[in-house]
Amino acid sequence: MEAGAFDRAITDHATAILLRYFSSVNSVISERPKVAIERDRELLRLHWSLSSSVSALVDYALEHRHEIQTVLGSAVRFEDGTVRGRLDAMATVRMRQVSGLATAIVSHEPLRSYASGPNHVLGWVLMQAWSLASRFSTVTLDSPAYRSSIDNTLQRLEQCRRIHAISQITGQTALNRRPTAGAILEASRSRRILYRMATDAYKALLAIEAGDPKAVTAMLRETLLGPLEAWRRFELAVGFSIAEALASAEGQPLSLNFLLGEARRRLAQVGRFEVYWQWPTTHYISPPPEPSDLVTQKILNVYDMRSSSDRPDLVVTDRLRNEVAAIIEVKYLTGEDGSDRVRSAVRQLVRYARGYSLLEHSAPLLGRSIVVLSQGIDEITNPTPLPDGIPSLTDFKGITQGFFLPWARRLCA
Repeated sequence: MEAGAFDRAITDHATAILLRYFSSVNSVISERPKVAIERDRELLRLHWSLSSSVSALVDYALEHRHEIQTVLGSAVRFEDGTVRGRLDAMATVRMRQVSGLATAIVSHEPLRSYASGPNHVLGWVLMQAWSLASRFSTVTLDSPAYRSSIDNTLQRLEQCRRIHAISQITGQTALNRRPTAGAILEASRSRRILYRMATDAYKALLAIEAGDPKAVTAMLRETLLGPLEAWRRFELAVGFSIAEALASAEGQPLSLNFLLGEARRRLAQVGRFEVYWQWPTTHYISPPPEPSDLVTQKILNVYDMRSSSDRPDLVVTDRLRNEVAAIIEVKYLTGEDGSDRVRSAVRQLVRYARGYSLLEHSAPLLGRSIVVLSQGIDEITNPTPLPDGIPSLTDFKGITQGFFLPWARRLCA
């Protein structure tokens, strides 16, 4: 399969899992789904700040700042002998009687301001997006592409906020005072594209906060999956697939994490099982170094470098047993034969297993573990059933055909 088409297939697979997840949250009438969307809402709001509706609004505002409109109002002026704008004769007479000043003048001076419903919508959306993107930027992220996406969004929002008209609008906007229904209606009917785009971004946020499955899934496809490198996206798809299979096997609700930068946070939780991505968990204890490790570290010491720490791609823990239930090593490749990647993955699994149990006692853990390749295992012998202590082997095609479900049932049993 062509690389681009294969990558889209992986993204579609992960997106389908997300859609099923949020659809199940909304479809069951109970307290549990309500709690789930309450828990997820704040994480989803962070992703909204990176969404296409917000980025399109920011780009358009930077290029079409002239579309920002003022409204003509008036201010009451109390002057001594000076008329500013329209004279208010009755108010002037009353002022002179009260003050005793024969030259007092009351007038209404015409002034332009940004105090309008559409500007409130525009200012609130931009302020909210900037606030959320700023919080998102404080998350530690391993993915350079993901970090670049957040930094670029925040930079564009900063540029937008420096536009004089927008700075005037946001200076008068409070995030705790959302736009009214009248302001939304007025902005949506505006002839200015800028205000209609602000309305679209605001309505997208409302749909996400309400937990609309299609809106949330479409957003996460571009903000959660889109910025990731292809190999990270594949690892994430594998992690989601494992979590969904465990949920089906356990008959327990699935809880996903959408803040991928926090490595110590679990990627997913299902009943007693937790799935971690790119973190060995607290169960890992560095095994005694092998002779080759000592030689490697000796060489690196000359360059004032430390050897890299062991970090499995995915780890499944069992909270009930307080142990690691399985290790999953994921390899992404495009087109070539996967034999060398399988050899590498098996060596890594054995090495990781040494950190969770003595090597002579690691057979049960290895027997529950999995090597996952994106493709390239068609020519590799894959006996059924496998001998005890031998990790399973599968690829993306096997995942789409339900490989993880019988594995998850064995793990639960």
